[in-house]
Amino acid sequence: MQQTCKIFFLKIFGVSFFYNIIIIFINSLVALSFLSSCNILFYHPIKNFPIRQERIKKNTNIKETIHKIDNIKKNYYKINKREKKIHTLLDMSGVNTNEILKLIRTDSNLKNLKNGQKLSWKVNSSGKLLELEWQLSKFQKKIYKNINNNFCIFNLLLKKTITIKKKSNFFKSAIESGLSKSEINNVIQAIRWQIDFQKLDIGSHFNVIFLHNSRNNNNILLGVKLDNFGKKYYSIRASNGDFYNLYGFNKNICPISLSFLKKYRISSQFNLHRLNPVTHRITQHLGVDLAMPQGTPILATSNGKIIKAQFNKIAGFYISLKNKNDYITRYMHLKKILVKIGDKVKMGQKIALSGNTGRTTGPHLHYEIWINNHPIDPIKFKCIPNKRMTKEEEKILQYLQ
Repeated sequence: MQQTCKIFFLKIFGVSFFYNIIIIFINSLVALSFLSSCNILFYHPIKNFPIRQERIKKNTNIKETIHKIDNIKKNYYKINKREKKIHTLLDMSGVNTNEILKLIRTDSNLKNLKNGQKLSWKVNSSGKLLELEWQLSKFQKKIYKNINNNFCIFNLLLKKTITIKKKSNFFKSAIESGLSKSEINNVIQAIRWQIDFQKLDIGSHFNVIFLHNSRNNNNILLGVKLDNFGKKYYSIRASNGDFYNLYGFNKNICPISLSFLKKYRISSQFNLHRLNPVTHRITQHLGVDLAMPQGTPILATSNGKIIKAQFNKIAGFYISLKNKNDYITRYMHLKKILVKIGDKVKMGQKIALSGNTGRTTGPHLHYEIWINNHPIDPIKFKCIPNKRMTKEEEKILQYLQ
């Protein structure tokens, strides 16, 4: 603990001038000896005692002995049964009460400290809390920084390596690495379409990156890398929340769902040289015809925005739906349109009723898929990776290495 030295100088009255000079010299020696051995919080000389500035400069240890107001003290504490209250811990280390209350108002979860958790914080000599780090577990950490007298919570990127051990499996190895069951399930869901977890070799290892969400106190999976003896697999979270490999592909995630094609009979195939049954001329048939009774609910095959909802003498009532990948799906010969231009719809949402409008030979749905202004045969359609990695996704890839 720092000492506060008070230097007292004698005021001599009614004695000879020579005696005064001797007393002043002795007191000066005493003052110098104190300065060389103590830290001084403050120093105020007696007004009647003259101190020359050049004299202080010669004392090279002065700066080392003067206490700095902004001196930072670091504290470390491991939570135990005896003390779990953050208010008490910070108060004991000299943190101002107002600072403590301000911190707790920022995150009330700090009231719920548990055994084994770790706290570390920085406080200056005036009692201002500069930073606090809360280690909730091996894999969870919160940092609170005092910025402009307000505490900001910073989310952290957390990296973990899971190595498949002998007589073990992925789940057991992940548990031993500190992952929770929900985090393990997220890892499995993100990369299971690329690998068989039952056939992993001993010694193969996963790198996983989580973003710790301090507000909700959970970990968000950002990326997975599997190195199976030189053969590498990646799964990176995109801005839409889905996971893709390095080429922007995930066979389990497709912008267009064509499951309805199996429900109805295809009465006319995609054909660029089809004999039109009405005009009896060779014309392009840029989609497929699905035979169905009038009034059958038509569901959107993708998420997207309605860009056309109108009548055409050939197509009848029809809808054009554009999704964020610039895929366009078209629905023709409708009986009734249930959406309007500008509407945002979800995959599986009812958008129309099938009909027999326009140029037709009977009730059916004519369905088309267009990619980059080119018609695609819906029967042969496959998810085509057409997205490039964003800067954020590239950073995740770097962290996985």
